[in-house]
Amino acid sequence: MSGGASQTLAEALGILPEWHDIAGRHHITAPETQRALLKAMGVAAAGEPGPAESLAELEARRAARRLPEEVVTTPGAELRLPLVAPTEWRLDLEDGGSESGRAEETIQITPPAGLHRLTAGEESCLIIAAPETAPGVAEVLGRTSGRRPHSGGAHGWGVTAALYGLRSPRNLGVGDYADLAVAAEQLAGLGAAFLGINPLHARGAACDGISPYTPSCRTALEPRHIAVDAVLGSRQSETAQALLRDNAARLAAAREGELVDYATCDGLGNDVLRALFADFERSAGPAVDAFAAWRRGPGQALEWFALFEAISLRHGADWRGWPEQLQRFGSPAALSFATANAREVRYHAWLQWLAQRQLSAAQGNAKNAGMGLGLYLDIAVGVRPGGADTWSAPSCFAEGVSLGAPPDAFNPAGQDWALAPFNPLGLHSAAYRPFIEMLRAAMAYAGIIRIDHILGLRRSFWVPEDGAPGGYVAYPLEPLLALIRLEARRAGCVVVGEDLGSVPPGLRDRLAEAGLLGCAVVQFEKQDQRFHPPEGYRAATLASFGTHDTPTLRGWWCGWDIDQRHAINGGDEAGHEAERQQRAAERAALARLLCDENLAPTGLDPDAPPPQADDALAEALHRLLARAGSALVAVQLDDALGSVAQQNLPGTVDEHPNWRRRYPLSVEELGSDPRLRALAALFAPRAATEPQEDQSQEMKSCP
Repeated sequence: MSGGASQTLAEALGILPEWHDIAGRHHITAPETQRALLKAMGVAAAGEPGPAESLAELEARRAARRLPEEVVTTPGAELRLPLVAPTEWRLDLEDGGSESGRAEETIQITPPAGLHRLTAGEESCLIIAAPETAPGVAEVLGRTSGRRPHSGGAHGWGVTAALYGLRSPRNLGVGDYADLAVAAEQLAGLGAAFLGINPLHARGAACDGISPYTPSCRTALEPRHIAVDAVLGSRQSETAQALLRDNAARLAAAREGELVDYATCDGLGNDVLRALFADFERSAGPAVDAFAAWRRGPGQALEWFALFEAISLRHGADWRGWPEQLQRFGSPAALSFATANAREVRYHAWLQWLAQRQLSAAQGNAKNAGMGLGLYLDIAVGVRPGGADTWSAPSCFAEGVSLGAPPDAFNPAGQDWALAPFNPLGLHSAAYRPFIEMLRAAMAYAGIIRIDHILGLRRSFWVPEDGAPGGYVAYPLEPLLALIRLEARRAGCVVVGEDLGSVPPGLRDRLAEAGLLGCAVVQFEKQDQRFHPPEGYRAATLASFGTHDTPTLRGWWCGWDIDQRHAINGGDEAGHEAERQQRAAERAALARLLCDENLAPTGLDPDAPPPQADDALAEALHRLLARAGSALVAVQLDDALGSVAQQNLPGTVDEHPNWRRRYPLSVEELGSDPRLRALAALFAPRAATEPQEDQSQEMKSCP
């Protein structure tokens, strides 16, 4: 009986009873998985009478409701909610205003855009009034939506890069916000409409991790990217300048290395910033007044994060290991700590103030230089279980599980990303505030945002820590999608959803209807060993050859990723050879598409293409990408500069230099680099429509 109650309860709370993997295989969610996922939601699910009581309470609560728990509507549309008895009602608007009245049979309201709360008697209902679509690319750029022959409907192209890998003669060995501003200006001069970078979420002062996709907090910015020489007073600070002089040799080595030297940046950067903060504390003037005003105003939303940082440096990066009295956000002990360590808390607030100002300046520089969209910022799919976000709102995150992915051909054991997922029950109870704040934190500084693994708007795969098999949990797609549209409209921001992997039926169409772009990645745009011509890509996509998690153009062509995985993980030679043969077949298929599109370089034999991609072949593949029918096209800086190795090799941590590869030229050289200038010409509005003079002659060599 307990098993039946658990199953019914699980399904009622959105735990899917069955699912299909990317290969189409059918799976049944195991009872132990249902119990583990219910427990992660904070729902009693073990033993008698836990699940039965929880189920009965849930059913009784739902049956007794007169109002729905939440309603999604459009601004200005009349909303009619039937009642079972006359009642007084009140609509509390997001802007602080309110409306009220008495209804006999039906509550009739016309809510403006925003997130509101309707109360009738003892019940309340969340009202989300959102525009039907997020802003489109043409709308944000102020361009018409006419399509160009051969180059599809693309309204702009841009570059994606790793901020940490940007090189300059003035940073601390890690790319910073000042480098970002220069890079954006340089690329804007080449005609790029955007510059995309990795997530800028705060990783945590006490955390020694380096992945930008395992953050502590998605509403705070990463302080390690603060340009210390751009901080007011840095040149006049004797202590800061002495630190830089005394570490000149170490800094020079860090700036010249092929891999990012995080130790130098973090250690020296922290020392310099603390010295500058000490000077700032002793000073007076407009900057000091501005910081104080910021803390009283918008900075109040980050005071809790500053407190978390201060506690973490005393007790460790994972709050679950702190003294028990400090584990509760807002507890008397936490407030007492804040009072006793006010200067340390103020320091971490100051870092956030600096980061916001410098990132805002980078976006301003990008737009002023003519970059139509400016920065393209990424939102990670989850946060560390012991980080700041879960400490501040524990009920909004599931406990004892991790986000992940089910088994597939590349990961037979499935994937565990060690990230805490949103708890849909707690998220609704909190009126989606953590989700909204996450969106606003990125949209404030960007013309485009990318939501990692946007499939999670409908369902996410949770992996229990107790060893039970993973399972899917449903999410409230329409409310979450409405909030994205609402915030995107407010910010004037284009939204891209990373929709790769096992996509639920109909989701891509629904996202497109809402004005969101999906992803069209050349490496994956194939069926039955044939690649789709990019001209046929869906208009509601951002097209690229790859992503930060996939091989580079040249790496894919030569099978670098296959060789690396087998070198690290071992495995039988037969399996290795089978993967290489598969890639050879894909290489031939892509070469055939180049021939079909009259883009193949001289001498290319699609039945026996070369094992390495030279410059001519890379140019042909970029010409192919330029024909995408997508709204936007992105070129990876790694591909533009001829890199073979990729930024991240999924499934590895220390076995491969993930998140540490630096670019071979400085940000000041981007605009004059001949490789980038040549690519800019390819992606210029008319480039894809004008064949090269000798193009027809070249095509004669294709069988």
